[in-house]
Amino acid sequence: MRRGGRVLVLLGIILGLITAGGTFLVLSTSQPQTQQVPTQPVVIALQNIPARTEINPQALGIQQWPEPIPPGASQKIEDVAGKLATVPIYQGQIILPQMYVNKATAKATGSNASYLIPDGKVAVAYSINAVSGVANALQPGDSVDLLLTLSPSSIPTQTTTTAARAATTGTEGQPVTQLMLQDVLILQVGSWAAAPASSGQQQAPAGDILTFVLDRQDALALKSASEQGSIQLVLRPAGDHKQVTTEPVTLQYLNKRFNFNLLPATR
Repeated sequence: MRRGGRVLVLLGIILGLITAGGTFLVLSTSQPQTQQVPTQPVVIALQNIPARTEINPQALGIQQWPEPIPPGASQKIEDVAGKLATVPIYQGQIILPQMYVNKATAKATGSNASYLIPDGKVAVAYSINAVSGVANALQPGDSVDLLLTLSPSSIPTQTTTTAARAATTGTEGQPVTQLMLQDVLILQVGSWAAAPASSGQQQAPAGDILTFVLDRQDALALKSASEQGSIQLVLRPAGDHKQVTTEPVTLQYLNKRFNFNLLPATR
């Protein structure tokens, strides 16, 4: 009996080891396998870099970024350090070629503003007040949409075509508000002579004039609209560059949408 008991104990130990080994095998094979994502090094800003300031190497760092990285993204700090920022660069942003320019290029232009203008664009000054300028919230690098209100009563009747009269039936002489220009880049707030050149985070300057970056045709449209109508700016969220379609707003639009149920005066 003593020998038989030993055999039973030994068998129990062997079965326990087999069971434990099987459990470990099942658990180890059931764990999800972590898939390695390929990355590449990119240069990022470690702190806010104001526009028109020299990019200090201490303000830059290298970070591994999942592929694919943004086209043209800088991958070496020495390729960016010492350049001049053309737009505000914020902490954590990947440094892209359109964000900086060589100092030699800036000096050759002879202007503090001209080297900041993208190819094919022009800089246009526009006067604002506290309301039209979003309560002095605007900063260089922000993007805005322009809302234009025009009054059809200023349109000469002798040049109004049949198609135009049909399109505005019931709205003759009434002001109409529409989204005019979208995603307009603000190059500068206030006078260029007072542009800050120190490092650190750039504060929102209070000013009564903006410098926009526009296509030449849009610059012409802005000039004409500012002389013939009323313009107000709306600030876009950071990183929002989507183009949208809106419906013109007239008295009839407001009457119908908000259920005023206004009726024309009887004569």
